[in-house]
Parts: sequence; structure tokens; C-alpha cells
Amino acid sequence: MNAKTIGGPTLRLFLIATGTTILLVLTNNQTEDAIAEQKEQSDIASRQEVLPEADGFDEETVTVDGTDYTYYKATNDAGYVFSASNKGYGGQVVCMVGIDSNGEITGVKLTEQSETAGLGAKWAGTDDYGVSQRAQFNGAIIDGDTYTVTKDGGTIQAVSGATITSRAVCADVTDCVAQYRAVTQ
Repeated sequence: MNAKTIGGPTLRLFLIATGTTILLVLTNNQTEDAIAEQKEQSDIASRQEVLPEADGFDEETVTVDGTDYTYYKATNDAGYVFSASNKGYGGQVVCMVGIDSNGEITGVKLTEQSETAGLGAKWAGTDDYGVSQRAQFNGAIIDGDTYTVTKDGGTIQAVSGATITSRAVCADVTDCVAQYRAVTQ
């Protein structure tokens, strides 16, 4: 083989890869702030959704079992919003949980998930089914502070065919309750 047969295509491939990399870096720099702003606005809306009585939030930190967690306290003392993440079937399932000043769960929302559509993703649904699944947690915090699916002896009905995701959601809510206990006791 000679240098012309290898060198020409190699140089072209190098130039294409370099050009593509430069374009990706420029695009990332242009959109990074806008994406971060949209994420922040989405998080604010989610906090308001799970604790509707709040008029605003202050960011604070709590330590549970040696791990620091960021949580949000309502500026009008309506309650708190906590987040937790546990492994589901398709990846991490991140839940945001609102707990009012009386110690009652006011809302649960999945803010990140990559679960199977039609199965585990039903937990995040905005339809009546998804809303009713998450509403199982609403009300007074249970004794023992541990939420489990009925298959494991608990009271939470799992989404049919999505027990792993359902367990992750239960673990998230349980972790949020632990954060609440650390803040209020």
C-alpha cells in the first residue's frame, strides 16, 4: 500500500471528525444555559405541584446516614419538598415528594426515569392511572416510615408488570420520609 491510498482518506476522515467536534462544542456552548434554565423552571413547577400550598422555596441541606441531600423548605412554612433516587428496571428513578407541615405527603412526582413505556413509565404518567398510582402515597406518613408494594407485604399497589420500578418508587418515597424525619426531629 502506498501513502496516497491511505493518507488521503485518513486526512479527510480526520478533517470531518475535527469539524464535527468543533460544531458539537459550539452547539453545546450555545444551548447549555438555556437547557439549565429550562431544567430549573421544570424543577420549580414540580416542587409547586407536589406541595401546592407553598408560596416559594428556600434550598437547604440535610444529612442522612452520612449523605448530604438538598431539600426545599416552603417560605410560608407550608412544608418541605424532598428528592430521592433509586435503581429501577431501566435506570435511576428520581422522585420528588411534598410533605406538609402536618407530616402528610401531599404529592409524589417522578422527575427522571427511563423505564419501559407502557409498564414502569406508567408511574410518571399524567393520565388518571399515573395520578392514582402516585396518590397512593398521599396522606399521613405510615408507621415505620417504610413504603413497600403489596407483593412484599406493603400497601402500595405495583404497576402490573413493573414491580422493579414500583419498588424503586417506594424506596424513593421511603428515602424522602427519612430526610423529612432528619429535618423535623
